[in-house]
Amino acid sequence: MKKNQLNTNTDSSPARHRTPGRTQVRWLLISLLSAGLLIGCAQIRKATYPSDFVYLEQNQIRSEMALLSLYMREIDAILLDDSTVSSAQQEQIIKILSKVDNSVDSLGAGNIRTNHLVLDDHIDQFKSDVTVALRDASSDPPNYFALGRLSGGCVACHQFRDF
Repeated sequence: MKKNQLNTNTDSSPARHRTPGRTQVRWLLISLLSAGLLIGCAQIRKATYPSDFVYLEQNQIRSEMALLSLYMREIDAILLDDSTVSSAQQEQIIKILSKVDNSVDSLGAGNIRTNHLVLDDHIDQFKSDVTVALRDASSDPPNYFALGRLSGGCVACHQFRDF
């Protein structure tokens, strides 16, 4: 063999000495670090927000708003169906209004601060309107005038929004 000729059997490039196990270990470490980083970010949110702060996910808001819209359409269908409302229909309206009340509570009613500022500005008034509508619908004889205020509250808040 000549002095300046390289021996192919003694090639010391790092690519030839990698074992499949090392690559798998690297990917495992990267995956674990990424997962830890994501979990850490969620924990940071808990530490940086005040204790009375409620973080609402965008999909939670959309879901509850869709439910509120459905409930309002159900009430409208009952009230538009006949000129007089039977006692069974009155009970159905009260049940729907109770569902509306629960949905409003899940959106942060009651002086709770959330990450949704527009919702924070209007949710307590809407909650008050729901309470009045529920009380009036439960009275004898029932009064459904406050239900119009609920629909008006939805329209007033959403008239310039694109959802």
